Formats: sequence, C-alpha cells, structure tokens
Amino acid sequence: MSNASVEVVEYVEALARVQSEVLRSLPDLGTSLASIVRRARAGQLPKDGAIASGIEYSVHGNGCLFVSADGQEIDVDFLVNGTPIFDAWRIKRLSSSRGVTPGCTAEELTRECRLMVSSGDLEEANEGWFAMKGETDTAD
Repeated sequence: MSNASVEVVEYVEALARVQSEVLRSLPDLGTSLASIVRRARAGQLPKDGAIASGIEYSVHGNGCLFVSADGQEIDVDFLVNGTPIFDAWRIKRLSSSRGVTPGCTAEELTRECRLMVSSGDLEEANEGWFAMKGETDTAD
C-alpha cells in the first residue's frame, strides 16, 4: 500500500469513526452528521462544543472540524444535501494532527482518491472533493 493510500484510508476510517461516535452520542441528529452545522446555524446548538465521548466540534463555513479525545483533527465540509466531503488538504491536516509529517503532496493524495473512485471505494462529489461511497445524506 502506497503512502498516499495509507493517508487516504486513515482519513476515511477516522471520519467514519467520528461520524459513528457523534451520531451515537447525539441521537437527535438522526443519521446526518451535517445536522450539527444546520442546527448550529439555526441557534439550536452552539457553534463550538463537545459531545459526551470527548469529541470537540467547531462549525465553520460549509463544514465542521472534529477533534477526537486524542487530538486527531478530522475536518469535513458538507454538500447542500448534507453529504460529507473532503479534499487532500483535510487528509494532510489529519496526518499532521497525528504528529505524522504528511509524506505525500496534495496532488498525490488527489490522484490516490481518484484511484479509489475508479475502484468503487470513494465518489468524487465535486472536482477534487471526495465522499465515502454511499454517503449521500438528505436527512435532518
């Protein structure tokens, strides 16, 4: 497995763990991680906060930064329909937050994500922005 592949897989796994933990800890969000952003904008949740499992979140622009209890930073944006999307910068941010010097350029990570699209593991939601396969989210 190439360095780029490892970094992409680690990001996808970290995002899946955060999504699972947040939705388990905040069942009123339903199945939509993007509900944190929607509810913060509506004043129903604070823009910055923490959930019971120790994950902190900070809503920004079209997305949210999640910081796990061990300091890993999983930054994600959302499409209008709520689908969580990420790019090479977000993958590199997670690696850096783990204390690992990212070994790949943004171009290499994007190329690896596109290979994973070709193999059916990811979807390219927008140019250079990727989503986990089957993560279309329209719930709130």
